[in-house]
Amino acid sequence: MKNKRKNQYAVIFGAHPDDIEIGMAGTVAKLGNLGYDVKLVIASTPDRPKGSAEVRKTESRRAAKLMGCDPPEFLDLKTSEFTYDRTLVCRLDKIIEKHKPSVVFTQWVGDSHQDHQILTRAVLSASRKIDNVLMYETTIPSLFTGVPFGPRLYVDISQTIEIKKKAVESHQTQAKVYGDFWIKAIIGRSSYRGFQMRTAYAEAFEVAKIVKW
Repeated sequence: MKNKRKNQYAVIFGAHPDDIEIGMAGTVAKLGNLGYDVKLVIASTPDRPKGSAEVRKTESRRAAKLMGCDPPEFLDLKTSEFTYDRTLVCRLDKIIEKHKPSVVFTQWVGDSHQDHQILTRAVLSASRKIDNVLMYETTIPSLFTGVPFGPRLYVDISQTIEIKKKAVESHQTQAKVYGDFWIKAIIGRSSYRGFQMRTAYAEAFEVAKIVKW
């Protein structure tokens, strides 16, 4: 990820608003700096409490701007539509075919949240012709699944950690739910991943497939 990648797309999928920011906001900003055209896709926007969906979309748009991206594409899937089936895979197929990305990012398939699992299974199916597919680390707090996240690729985000912090802070609806420790834990995890690769901050990914990048 050292060379400029002009005219290349990176498509990044998240099940809900804030998932992408928690997992890889620093990498998103870095991809933009490297010349990638970054496309954010959010599958579902929960409306709990009633009327909060539009607020959460506004938060996502604000975070996207901070990360240097265009506003996300919201698929507006309802809970009843969040199933791993041909309909969802075909919808994601169209997005991938439109942008022809050189790399696709999605959530970790071992995540304890069922929406995250379903989305990633569909993304992996839709990305069958894509050379490079990476899965970002599970959202926290998270239930233990018995399947440990196995980082295989690290991205140094020391230069973009403040962007990550501000992007996560854009999601005030979630900060109110989880409290101040939420943001501290997210940044703390980036610090821990940085320690593993001997830098200040990093984000880690599991590799579904890398052919050339």
